[in-house]
Amino acid sequence: MSLNLLFSIISTALLFNIFKYFKKYKIVTLNAIIVNYIIASGLSFIIPSEIKSIDYALQQPWFPISVVLGLFFVLLFQLMAYSSQKIDISTTTIANKITFIFPTAMGILIFDEDWSVLKIIGFFVAITSILLIVEEKRNVPKRSSFIIILILFLGGGLLECLLNFSNKELIAPLDTSIFFGYLFFFAFCFGVLILVWKLIKGESAPTFKDVFWGIILGIPNYFSMYLLLESLDELPSSSVFPIANMGVILISTILSVILFREKISKKKGLALICSILAILLISFYDIF
Repeated sequence: MSLNLLFSIISTALLFNIFKYFKKYKIVTLNAIIVNYIIASGLSFIIPSEIKSIDYALQQPWFPISVVLGLFFVLLFQLMAYSSQKIDISTTTIANKITFIFPTAMGILIFDEDWSVLKIIGFFVAITSILLIVEEKRNVPKRSSFIIILILFLGGGLLECLLNFSNKELIAPLDTSIFFGYLFFFAFCFGVLILVWKLIKGESAPTFKDVFWGIILGIPNYFSMYLLLESLDELPSSSVFPIANMGVILISTILSVILFREKISKKKGLALICSILAILLISFYDIF
């Protein structure tokens, strides 16, 4: 496994655990997310050694995609939050995490990436792990709820496919960070529009706590996405996305045990074993 993918997984796992503090400190999620996007955008422009002009970005084939993905980031996050609160947490979690099916299939079918029986077995073990990790009782969604879940599932899959396609076909090797700079900036702009609409409806403005936790969130968010795309230059996408998903489940659980003293049930323990097995099968499929 590449170091870029490993640190991307760790950064993403940190994000999930940071979210757990939001309820404790009564953070307004949308407000913190908006701040997070501008922090991640700033890091995207600061960290690269070479600063490129806006004119340069406007001429790049990835620029329109960054606008679309920025909108996707905000809308899908809001839809995921609504689905978790109004429909069912477990159903939402499955729809959110199983989206790696799309870029994995895309890598094998479109980009002609290597595959083997072990890799396919690892793929299904990964799906099993996701189904096991969710322990809340799941209700059968009504028709409207099903449509929301379907949009969340297909939208998340399309987002990951666009990231995969952009990395392989549109983004120059040294442009990854600036690509995310504009992506996060547009996500921030769309988020501000949603915030203004909510303020007009009478909801409260962002507080210092929202801004503080948004800053904390923005740092690992940048590295989780940037390093994920960097890892796609080192490993096939049909390996990266399943490994990233399983790794996040594994590291997030370990961190939640350490930070929040969460208990590991037998079912969750089996899910973690499946995660490790899936990572091994997908990572080392070509040694046999």
